[in-house]
Amino acid sequence: MAPVPRNDSITRGIVNRAKSLQGWRGKSTFIEQMKAQRYPVNGFFAWHEDYDGRMDIGNRITTFMVYLNDDFTGGGTNFPLIERPADKRWCGIIDCEDNEYPGVTFKPIKGSAVFWENMYPNGSLHPDVRHASLPVISGQKLGLNIFGWDKNWTLPR
Repeated sequence: MAPVPRNDSITRGIVNRAKSLQGWRGKSTFIEQMKAQRYPVNGFFAWHEDYDGRMDIGNRITTFMVYLNDDFTGGGTNFPLIERPADKRWCGIIDCEDNEYPGVTFKPIKGSAVFWENMYPNGSLHPDVRHASLPVISGQKLGLNIFGWDKNWTLPR
């Protein structure tokens, strides 16, 4: 992953849109420096959560995974703990054919993004957001991570 420079107009526009989409939450929240991703053939990112469960104060509260291209195969974003919907209307954005991986795999569609909240409304960590970038089979995957932070977040006791 490579950090994306913060100070150009395109980056500022992306950050402002990410804040707007979330109905931004106040002065203690901010967007972490964005990270560009490039996955070659066989490239992947193993299962993980974007929050840090060891932190007591401050954490990643939201995630956007933005797909910058789709001229490759494989490379979906898999959430193994989320049940795949039975409704076939979802098949345009999730992989309804794949039985190799449990749960839901979002298709990497150029110009689209997957967004999720890393915590429940009460601030507790959401275990179902465990996810992975699956291996690229052919071509090269390009993506962008946008993480929302709350520097005042504390783990409920």
